[in-house]
Amino acid sequence: MDTITLGPGIAEPGLSGPATPGKTLADDAAFEAYRVLYSGGTDVDRLAGPLRTEVVAHRMPRMLLFDRRLAGVSHARAPRRVARDGFDHVTLHLVLAGSMMLEVPGAVRRVEAGSMALFDLTQPQRTWTEGARIVTAAIARDRLDAATLDGLDLHGLVLGPREAGLVIDFARSLAAHAAALTPELAGAVTESLCLMLGATLASLRDNGAPLPPPLAAGRARARAVAFIEQNLGDRGLTSAAIAAGAGLSRSALYRLFEPAGGVARYVQQQRVARLRRTLSRADENRTIDELTSAAGFTSPGHAGRLFRDAFGLPPGEYRRSLRAEEPASGIALIGAPRRGRVARPPVGLTAWHGELL
Repeated sequence: MDTITLGPGIAEPGLSGPATPGKTLADDAAFEAYRVLYSGGTDVDRLAGPLRTEVVAHRMPRMLLFDRRLAGVSHARAPRRVARDGFDHVTLHLVLAGSMMLEVPGAVRRVEAGSMALFDLTQPQRTWTEGARIVTAAIARDRLDAATLDGLDLHGLVLGPREAGLVIDFARSLAAHAAALTPELAGAVTESLCLMLGATLASLRDNGAPLPPPLAAGRARARAVAFIEQNLGDRGLTSAAIAAGAGLSRSALYRLFEPAGGVARYVQQQRVARLRRTLSRADENRTIDELTSAAGFTSPGHAGRLFRDAFGLPPGEYRRSLRAEEPASGIALIGAPRRGRVARPPVGLTAWHGELL
């Protein structure tokens, strides 16, 4: 199973407490390494006080697992980033020690140790911590039962042991044993976590527990998304065609996709995501021109510009970088960027996120 590790060697050793004199340059290097690692999915800022940025990340079937020890950092996904990157997965943050603050539209909440928070990556959010150990599961939306999620706004929902004890205990155990999982077990635990999370949300709904208000347009947007996915390779996929295919008026369609920057922007994001997925496949031998055409782009040049804007690399270089990665150990040690080099996200983590789309 593939793993990315960002080690603790250049950061403060504790979750809190006074900074050690003479550590400023090392802390700057540690923060920059962490910022670059996450730059493909979130904007990371440094807070006042001690810094800690330790990460172990595991890639599982349609799910990523992160075990992090953090202090003095914040993560933000502003509306512009949400509209740009096209992420559509769900994340679960379990706080094992310390505490984490979260902000979503209309609410600010604290997540204490032993509780977990859920986020919808299609919506803006911000989290920050002065010191915490956090286990995060990033789950492809299609791994969760659509009937469970339909009409449910889980963005910023905080659940404790009373509401979600089984999920919390399982996620804690998964973090402890993830490094030893075989590929077969990795697939089984992904399925198990998704089933338990879905059952927990369904149980809360059935028991009348207080949950965020439903998304009134959830079903209509799901129809539009399904139609777009089925016809993404069609260069004639217009807003009028999508509206007709989903049984919506054009004005209703525009309202549904306004948070994502508009329906045309959403289609563009999905084409870039499809191109990234095909480029990531080891058995895919079609040319870049053939792949961009299959994804629905009008020209390879247009596709290349959009791809580079999204991921920092042109499609050809992205493919070459993936195929040049060392597969033997499955471990990538991410350190601070060398002086004078332009920092960019490790291709491995960029590709991992692409697998969730």
